[in-house]
Amino acid sequence: MGDVEIRQVQYFIAVAEELNFTRAAQRLAMTQPALSRAIRALEKSFGAELLVRTPQGVALTAVGQVMLDEGRSLVARVADMTSRVRRAAERHDAMTVTSSGCDASLLDRLVRSYNDTTPPRRARAVVGTPEDQLERLRSGRADAALWRASLDDPGLEGVVLRHETCRVLVSDRHMLAGNGTVRIADLADEPLVSWSGTGTPMADPALWPAGLPGRTGPEVSDGLQMLAVVRLGQACALAVSQENGSTPEGTVSIPLVDGPPVPLRLIWPRERTTPDIRPFVRHTVASVREMSEAPYDIGRSAGPARPAGRRHIAGTA
Repeated sequence: MGDVEIRQVQYFIAVAEELNFTRAAQRLAMTQPALSRAIRALEKSFGAELLVRTPQGVALTAVGQVMLDEGRSLVARVADMTSRVRRAAERHDAMTVTSSGCDASLLDRLVRSYNDTTPPRRARAVVGTPEDQLERLRSGRADAALWRASLDDPGLEGVVLRHETCRVLVSDRHMLAGNGTVRIADLADEPLVSWSGTGTPMADPALWPAGLPGRTGPEVSDGLQMLAVVRLGQACALAVSQENGSTPEGTVSIPLVDGPPVPLRLIWPRERTTPDIRPFVRHTVASVREMSEAPYDIGRSAGPARPAGRRHIAGTA
């Protein structure tokens, strides 16, 4: 079998996804005859037919389906390698740590204190959606992330920093707004914000084996929409305490006393680590523990403390 080039794999993926040589050639900005020759050369390299050609188009053979699956994985790994090598070539000696918007304040605090350590360290904070965070970690554009959802990715590991009490965010005019606490049963008839796309870690099915409380409410796609819906009294939302202890204007945050404890993790790639990962993990664990021992502590008020220094595979409690 001859050597296979990455460009040949990319050509094959385009044909396999389009199931049409003409459309695939247009997508790749090349001529159809040149694309056909490249695919035949790939088939010759493997000594197997990858595509069945018909007047109506093409179809994958069983071998072709395996090639498509493996080819996509290969192209993704090459993209990850390219990103990491470019970072090294550009001499990005600062590690990148990411979080969702609701944890931006905590992330900034942790990164600033890490950069103030002796000897001096360099880290920078990047805020994104949960989907962004995982993509950044997998591609090498981020080294670690603050993460609240469960995780079944064997390529990532992490440590549970603390557990926080699940809270319910309601309008300050809501009938529950004056309650000191609420229970799941109190939400039985309440509409609960539903999320499109990746959604929010607070709706993670792993936290709610019996299903989310309440009934399905208006769908939102980001935090600003969620707050608008809550302020208008159209729905409630699941949340945790803000790092600074504040509550968005027009809303009230109430502890859900029989809700699940929500883990906050620091996660990072298992196999691909920068020299600063371990020092940053140690610093973060110690910093969060100090926050828990402070006279006023958001983390402690948010649920029973658990050993912050205990190591966990991401996705486990």
